[in-house]
Amino acid sequence: MTIREMDHLPHNFFEVVCRLEPMQTVSPAEGEPSTEVEVETEESSSGRYNEIAEFIEQNEALFPEAEDKVVFRSIQTISSLQNQPIDPCLDICITAISLCDEISEQGTNYVYSWIQSQSIELVPDHWELMEPKILQLIRRFILAAKQLKSPMNLKCEQFNAVMVILNKVLKPYLDCIYDLIMHPYDLLNDVNENGIPTNRKYPVAVIINRFVKLLYDYLHSPEYLQRVNDRRKMARRREKNVLRYINKLRKKYSRLLGVRVDLYLPADKKHWNHRQIMEQYHILMQKLRRSKTLHLNGYVTKLEYGFENQGLHLHCFFFFCGSKHREDIRLGRMIGEMWDKQIGGNHSYFNCNTSKNRKKYKYDALGVINRDDQTKYDNIAKVIHYFAKFEQYVLHSSLERVKTLNTGILPHLRRQMGRPNLTKHY
Repeated sequence: MTIREMDHLPHNFFEVVCRLEPMQTVSPAEGEPSTEVEVETEESSSGRYNEIAEFIEQNEALFPEAEDKVVFRSIQTISSLQNQPIDPCLDICITAISLCDEISEQGTNYVYSWIQSQSIELVPDHWELMEPKILQLIRRFILAAKQLKSPMNLKCEQFNAVMVILNKVLKPYLDCIYDLIMHPYDLLNDVNENGIPTNRKYPVAVIINRFVKLLYDYLHSPEYLQRVNDRRKMARRREKNVLRYINKLRKKYSRLLGVRVDLYLPADKKHWNHRQIMEQYHILMQKLRRSKTLHLNGYVTKLEYGFENQGLHLHCFFFFCGSKHREDIRLGRMIGEMWDKQIGGNHSYFNCNTSKNRKKYKYDALGVINRDDQTKYDNIAKVIHYFAKFEQYVLHSSLERVKTLNTGILPHLRRQMGRPNLTKHY
């Protein structure tokens, strides 16, 4: 997070993220008595909930107008303040995103500038550091790359771009460049593309400038821009499809009950792939739809891969009939217990609707949702935006070709499915 970004932080930002104090929200049923018996003792799924996701949502609540790169940089800042380790693969991706954004934003293709002094000046010719932020990010990326022990399991266009140029320019110097990068006058042996010394020496400043220049050119190449735009368009298309689905639910039902539950896998099933977890999820959905006591009107599901040894998990947003149901906390707990029983888990879920957990989100999108409650629907749109946008930048390799954001089928469309009636054609 740059100094310029930190200047726009609220005065109590660091107090909020360090203590994670609950934020005040409206009650589930505004102005109406609630029949819900709240269970205050329910814990946050025994530490299994996605802390990174919660940090992003809290940051977006504090800075709704902030660009996505600011949100990603804040993950590193918050993790540092909380003294919690961040996944090495995610850390290096965020650093690459910040580096590419900084180079594009500043529009620069060098960090050191050679200053020639005039004859009347006493200062000799020298290298002057023009972009300290970029140099700091390069140094951080080199350190993260050297410390990365596990195979890279994330897909990130910015990471790929930096690695391509790093292997082309800095790979022969990785053992020493981290320490020498702040010493522009030190000389290094030049190496050609085949790794063979050319018997020439160049200052560190020249080599770093070459790295930044080639990275700048790569970031503006048509191939790179096309890949980035394709991922952005895909994420936005998925978001629009989900919002279109929510609007149809709003038109069809005058009152909904929003229930949000995150479903995880127990330790002995962390190795499951996306097909296995989705198969169990579809079984759960069949039980909910076929229940005679439940009136499920719709749902939105986001499949994610957790970074802190969480493995695959599901963020689920259920919409029940608001005229038949009012107890959203009980429904969330019931769905979580059904999931536990089905997969043999031990509280492998996170009920976002409990009073303790619900206060963590500034934008309240849960509980009773009336058709004319524009604020609630705006908050739902913010949650859907969070679900969709993360994959614009970072996506787990196992989910590269998987549709991760899904919705239910509206009842009038579901009735049209199945074997077609062909009698009308005869």
